[in-house]
Amino acid sequence: MTATFKKILLCSDGSEDSLKAAQAAGEIARMFDSQIVVLHVFNPAVLSSPNIDGPGGPFLSAVNFDDFADEIHLAVEKSTGEVLEKAGVPFTFRRELGHPVDRITALSKDEKADLVVIGSRGLSEWRSFLLGSVSSGVLHHVLCPVLVVR
Repeated sequence: MTATFKKILLCSDGSEDSLKAAQAAGEIARMFDSQIVVLHVFNPAVLSSPNIDGPGGPFLSAVNFDDFADEIHLAVEKSTGEVLEKAGVPFTFRRELGHPVDRITALSKDEKADLVVIGSRGLSEWRSFLLGSVSSGVLHHVLCPVLVVR
């Protein structure tokens, strides 16, 4: 039985590892004639944690929060989109707010993803320790195959 990956959920935060994951997803999409859904999850909890170096800390207003989240989403879409355009594969973007593992798990089901592709490290080691590893959480909760790209 051969695997077919018609729909790939690519998780991106704009980091170097997530852009490597985008390259891998692009190569797979070309081989299987797949559609890619690029997901960026903005986690508001990171901004409200005073011990984590976020731009707003606990005093970011609702208006500033929305603007800031949009800026982050746009930056991730730009960098990831450039990689996928270069690969010549079709893709769409999804923006979500919340805990990344929860949102990735839910969206992989909603989109009926055949494969989830994620970078091995998007956060600094300290942030990863405090918040938990997203790639590890995805491996344990998503029901379809997961490719973690180093």
